Amino acid sequence: MGDVPESRLIDRPWLATASWYVAGGLTAWSFGYAAVAAGDLWWHVATGRLTLEMRAIPLVDSFSYTREGQPWLQHEWLSDLIFAVWDRAFGLQALVYWKWSVIVTAFVLLLAVLRRTTREPAAAFLGTLAAAAVSANFLDIRPHLYSLVGFTLLLLLTYDRKRIPLGLPLLFLVWVNLHGGFFFGLMALAVILSTRFVGADPDDRRRSLLVGTGCILAALVNPNGIGSFAYPIRYAFDSTSPFREVIAEWRPPFDPAGIHSPLYPWAIGLFIAAVIFTFASSAYRRERGVPLAGLALGFLTLAMSLTSRRFIPLFAISQTLVVVPALGHLLTPLLPRIPSLAQASAALVLGLVLLIPHPLSTRAFAEMTAEAQFPRRACDYADENGISGPVFAYYNWGGYLHLRTAGRLEVYIDGRADTVFDDETLQRYRQVNAGKPGWLEVIESSGARYILWPTAQVKFMLDPLRSSGRWQIRYSDDVAVLFERYDPAG
Repeated sequence: MGDVPESRLIDRPWLATASWYVAGGLTAWSFGYAAVAAGDLWWHVATGRLTLEMRAIPLVDSFSYTREGQPWLQHEWLSDLIFAVWDRAFGLQALVYWKWSVIVTAFVLLLAVLRRTTREPAAAFLGTLAAAAVSANFLDIRPHLYSLVGFTLLLLLTYDRKRIPLGLPLLFLVWVNLHGGFFFGLMALAVILSTRFVGADPDDRRRSLLVGTGCILAALVNPNGIGSFAYPIRYAFDSTSPFREVIAEWRPPFDPAGIHSPLYPWAIGLFIAAVIFTFASSAYRRERGVPLAGLALGFLTLAMSLTSRRFIPLFAISQTLVVVPALGHLLTPLLPRIPSLAQASAALVLGLVLLIPHPLSTRAFAEMTAEAQFPRRACDYADENGISGPVFAYYNWGGYLHLRTAGRLEVYIDGRADTVFDDETLQRYRQVNAGKPGWLEVIESSGARYILWPTAQVKFMLDPLRSSGRWQIRYSDDVAVLFERYDPAG
C-alpha cells in the first residue's frame, strides 16, 4: 500500500471532526476538579442506598428525629439510585468518574450544537472552553450536573433544527426524576418553540404544540406529580424563604459568601458585546440572521443567574448561542489558510495541557469533596462504640452522618432543606448556629442526646454546656467535638 499524501491526510474531515470532539472532551474534563465541600453528596448516596434496601422510593423521612415520618419530596430519586448503584459497583471514590463522564457529555453536546450553528469549528471549541471555564466552580458531584446534560441535549435536538423530534418527551420523562432543573428545560423549550411559530407552516406549529404538550405530560410522571413543578417555582419566586439565605448557591452571584465564578463578569460582558454586534453588523445579519431563540435564552439565563448564582452554568451555556456565531463570523476571514486538522490538533494539545496537571484516579475524590472537613474520625468512634440516637449536628454534616451511620444517628436538620424540613426547624437551627440567646434550650427541647459540632466553631458552646451539668465531651479531634447528654444523678 502506497503512502498517503500529506495533503489528503490534512483534508480528511472525519479526522479533524474527531479531533475537535476529543479536544472538547479533554478540555471539559480539565474543568471538573472544583473542590467543593460535598454536604449534599453524602445524603444523595445514603438515599440511594436506602432505596436499594427498601426496593422502593422513600417518600417519608427516616434520617432526622425532627421530621421522622413526615413527607419527603423526592425529586432526585433516580440520581440517588444511580449514585448508590455506582458506589456498590465501583466504590464511593469512583464517583469522580461519574462526575467527569457527565461533565464531558454535557460540554461535548454543547460543542456539537455550536459546530452546527457556526462555520468555524475553532469558534465552537473556544465557546465550549469558555462555558466550561465559567461553570467550573459549580461542577461538583451532585445531581444538578444532569441538568447541564439535559439542557445541552435539548439544544442539540431542537435549537436551529427544521423539525422537532416527536420523541422529545422521553428526555423530560427521565430528566424530571433526575433533577429539578427539568423545569428550566421546559422554560427553554417554550422559548425555542415560541420563536419557531414566526413564519412557520401550520403542520410545524401543530407538531410543536404536540411535542411541547407531550413534554409537560411526561414531566408529570414522577413520585410527586405536580409537586415537582411547584418546588422550583417556589424557589424562583419566594424570596422570603429562609432556606434561600442558608443555601449559599441560591444567593446572588456578587454576594461575598459562597462559591464564585471569577469569569462570570467577563462572560456577561462578552455576551452583551455579541448582542450589540448581532444588531449592529448588517453584514452579519444578512449572512446569518439574528438567532432569536439564542438571544432569548441568553437574556433569560442572565436574569436567572443575577438572581441566583446556581444558574451561572446555564447562562455560561446559553450565552455561547449568541457569542460563538458572532465569533465565527469574525474568524472566517482569518483561519481559511490553516487546515482544520491543524486547528483541531492545536485544540487537542491545549486540552491535554489543561488536563495533565490533574490526577486522573480516584485519589482526586477526597480533595474534590473536601472530605477532610467532615467528621470522619468522630463517625469511626461512633461506630466502634455503638453510639446511636438523636444528634444536633452541624447543618452541612447531616448527610455525612446519614451515609456513615446508615441513619443510626438521626439529625436535627440536614442539606435536604425544604424537601423535608419546615421554616421553623431551620430558624431554630440558625439560632443555635449563631449562638443567640436561648440556643441551649433549642437543643435540649429538641430531644437531642448528642451534639456534633466543628471544633473551629465550638467555643461558644463549651462553657454553657459544662456549667449546665447536663453535657460532657464524649469525643474530640481537630475537626469535630461530640457532646453527650447525661444525668449526673443516674
